[in-house]
Amino acid sequence: MKWKWLYLLLTVPGAIVPWCYLSGFLRESASSVPLFFSSMFVNDVASAVAADLLLSAVVFSLFVCVEGRRFAMKRLWLYPLLTFAIGLSFGLPLFLYARERASERQSGEIS
Repeated sequence: MKWKWLYLLLTVPGAIVPWCYLSGFLRESASSVPLFFSSMFVNDVASAVAADLLLSAVVFSLFVCVEGRRFAMKRLWLYPLLTFAIGLSFGLPLFLYARERASERQSGEIS
């Protein structure tokens, strides 16, 4: 199995799992944005996980800029947007899939 297909496959649980938890929150709290952010930092453990994911998403966004330009990829703004809207577990494998495709295009081995 080529890596790009594994990356694409990983986008499925990467989108579904975070939204399973988030949909419960949204049903209970009527989509309160302030409550969402205060809930992210409700205790030290939640704060550590939230801070780690937020920092990782920022670093990933920089990685998208650097790698995306290196491979002459288009619509690079989409990957950070999807990462912050859905989650790093979706945005990262989606970008890696797209990067593999761009790499194949550059080397002329599209499959």
